[in-house]
Amino acid sequence: MTRLSHQLDDLSPAAPAKSNEERYFITALSRGLDVLACFGSGDKALSNQQIATRCGLPKSTVTRITFTLTKLGYLIQLDNGGRYAIGSATLALGSSTLARMDIRQLARPLMQELADFSHATVALGVRDRLTMIYIEMCRSSATVALTLQVGSRMPLATSAMGRAFLATASEQERNDVLSRWQELDDAARTSLRQGVEKGSADYRQFGCATSFGEWQQDVNGIAVGVDAGAGTPAMVINCGGPSASLSREFLLDEVRPRLVALAARLGHS
Repeated sequence: MTRLSHQLDDLSPAAPAKSNEERYFITALSRGLDVLACFGSGDKALSNQQIATRCGLPKSTVTRITFTLTKLGYLIQLDNGGRYAIGSATLALGSSTLARMDIRQLARPLMQELADFSHATVALGVRDRLTMIYIEMCRSSATVALTLQVGSRMPLATSAMGRAFLATASEQERNDVLSRWQELDDAARTSLRQGVEKGSADYRQFGCATSFGEWQQDVNGIAVGVDAGAGTPAMVINCGGPSASLSREFLLDEVRPRLVALAARLGHS
């Protein structure tokens, strides 16, 4: 069992881990950021009730938060019944982060080359809380491809990208995952622990993490961590697609050495 698995086992749901830094934690700010984070790449607009359900907050609290975020430009209220969409003020947050990731420019042509070879989708992602989020992706010209895009999210526990992150996480990243352990229900905790163990076992055996029908039943994928250097978030690169056209054997025998070499090249950029 890995170190992270042991640490997860040590955290009892009935006794959340405490930190001396908790007195600096601003709950209202955290809830506001949770509201912004609950908007997925496929969400054009959400109601207060939908936001409340996703964030696990009372609707009255969400109403105050969305009002405040609208006043600040982080949300806009649509005319059709009080639904909210992401506002232009969030662009400054995202663009400043992406601007620091020069690796994306280097990665794009290399990712496209691998996507064309594998007839699959190749993506670069970073962790956001308990998910991975795509920051760059390339598709092949194959008629069958995953309908994902920049901004799409993948689960840590069952996706190859998430498992690769869990297998290669730094101590700081690992501690942040641990701090969010209490947000999960029992089933999600079990899934996350299994994802940690599966990712580590795959890395020992293959030098990459895998997910064959475990994220989605008809999707196969592999992923490798990228050491992008100081000042850049930990990244993961994956290759995946429909299992009908992308077999386990092809991914491990043909794609894996190319993906590992690509990750190493990006890590030395």
